[in-house]
Amino acid sequence: MDVACLRCSIKGNMALQCSLVLSGIKPSNLLIYDNHCEGCISEELKNTGTEHMKLYSGDKESISIIFNREKLENTLSNKENKDFIKQYGYDFEDISDVINKLSERYTEFKEGKIDFPHEMGVILGYPLEDVSGFIENNGKNYLYSGYWKVYKNAEEKIRLFKIYKDIKKYFVEQIETGKHLYQICSDFKCLSTKFASVA
Repeated sequence: MDVACLRCSIKGNMALQCSLVLSGIKPSNLLIYDNHCEGCISEELKNTGTEHMKLYSGDKESISIIFNREKLENTLSNKENKDFIKQYGYDFEDISDVINKLSERYTEFKEGKIDFPHEMGVILGYPLEDVSGFIENNGKNYLYSGYWKVYKNAEEKIRLFKIYKDIKKYFVEQIETGKHLYQICSDFKCLSTKFASVA
């Protein structure tokens, strides 16, 4: 099954876009999907250890954030991360409050009212040094571009991106065998030695 075919199914789309959060490696990821697929998301995520909330509703496509609540709470409890996104008006009563604020800001961006909410990178688990570097450099002068633009520790992150690519490949291959996402997530936990450096 090629990538074009995978994008036709919500399950395939999740494997392509969200394997890193489904595997437990990252705290969250964005999922872009056709509006008619929205009703399938909760069903596909059952027993995967992840949740979803909608960020933006478009005419044909929408965007949700798929997240592991515990990992996202840990990411945002980091003092530097917390102080950083507080600058943009985020509250920390609950993860839902953070996501609702991100949804508000992303919607304002789509409506042309504000610049892109780059603090989203922290919520998606990108290193603060790279999120700050991107903002300070207006997206230029980066050392490497992979899953995000890298401004420090490039060699370390290039190795990390290779592992990310391998994880995505694993999820896509398993989807092609007809497995459910919860089965793939469960199987992945048994591969901790293979992906030990990030798992």
